[in-house]
Amino acid sequence: MKVFYLVLALLSLSLQAQIGIGTTTPSAASMLEISSESSDGSFRGFMPPRLTVAQRDLIPVNANDVGLIIFINDPTASIYGLQVFNGNFWENIYLLQNSVRPTAVEFTLTEKSQSEGNALIDLEFNITNPSSTNGLNITVAASSFEDLNENTSQVVTIPAGVSVYNAPALFSLLDDTITEGNEQIQFTITNISGGSGAPTIGVNSVFDLTVIDNDTRLWINEIHYDNVGGDTNERIEIAGSAGIDLTGYRIYHYNGTGGTLLSFKSISGVIVEVAAGLGVKNIPFTSLQNDNEGIALVDPTGVVLQFLSYEGLVVATEGPAAGMTSTLLPLSEDPAVEVGMSMQLTGTGNTYSHFSWVIKPDTIDAINSGQAFN
Repeated sequence: MKVFYLVLALLSLSLQAQIGIGTTTPSAASMLEISSESSDGSFRGFMPPRLTVAQRDLIPVNANDVGLIIFINDPTASIYGLQVFNGNFWENIYLLQNSVRPTAVEFTLTEKSQSEGNALIDLEFNITNPSSTNGLNITVAASSFEDLNENTSQVVTIPAGVSVYNAPALFSLLDDTITEGNEQIQFTITNISGGSGAPTIGVNSVFDLTVIDNDTRLWINEIHYDNVGGDTNERIEIAGSAGIDLTGYRIYHYNGTGGTLLSFKSISGVIVEVAAGLGVKNIPFTSLQNDNEGIALVDPTGVVLQFLSYEGLVVATEGPAAGMTSTLLPLSEDPAVEVGMSMQLTGTGNTYSHFSWVIKPDTIDAINSGQAFN
């Protein structure tokens, strides 16, 4: 019978909206309220679970346990303070004054880009409160190993007393011949040992590396900016490797006078194959003017792939092409061409240098007249 009443009491608690300990009127905004005053009129505090670092690390936490709070009470490590699990590792909320300030490690950079032809990946770490006697062992994992020579997490050893450490050979990129567009690899610090106290992982625990595909071909293939009468179908066409996701690529439009930035156009979509793994993509660009101007094709990491101009050279003074001098096209649409004509590349090949500029009838959303990909 006693068991029955106990079960009944627990069920009644679970059905209530709020639960109070030491109070019969818990706050309506709280699922659980603990009163500081006991029945005899004295006062009490709240004692969170107290563990050593070794005991803490036995807790089977995962990403769903974000917000789990404990108190580290570890005389061996001299660590005393509140910690919270942030979904990846334990983070200090507050350490008592008599606590050793543990060594903390994090990446010094959170975003970077690198061509796959540049093999060694440069990972740099910032070490707070480095121990003068104990070095550090850090485990770094990658979100994908498809573009790496390594196929598992790597451990880097950092000497004692070092506050900034560069590890240029922890991972290295494969330089394949596959056209796959730019990709991203995320490196994550997953474990740390050594240092002083119970070492922790800092806020910048991940490093996002954009891998630039050096096999991707992309170039400006056709331009139209001026025709007799009101300008129609002003546009820029790009050509390049089929299948490239153009999200993040941009075309910047520069003024020939002063090299200032006039406008830019974000590109999206995928280049569809026409022949030999290459295709074209038409981009309407109604802000082109009938004068000396520059056009820069820029990849998602801000690298200028091409900087062309018509009716005169352009020295860019701002934007991604700042400091660069344009390549002047050998022709222009001055005087204005007939409606339906454009400046475009012709010839046979598979990259920009294989073709020559001519003025021919428009070929919107199609390979140029007299152009063949091989």
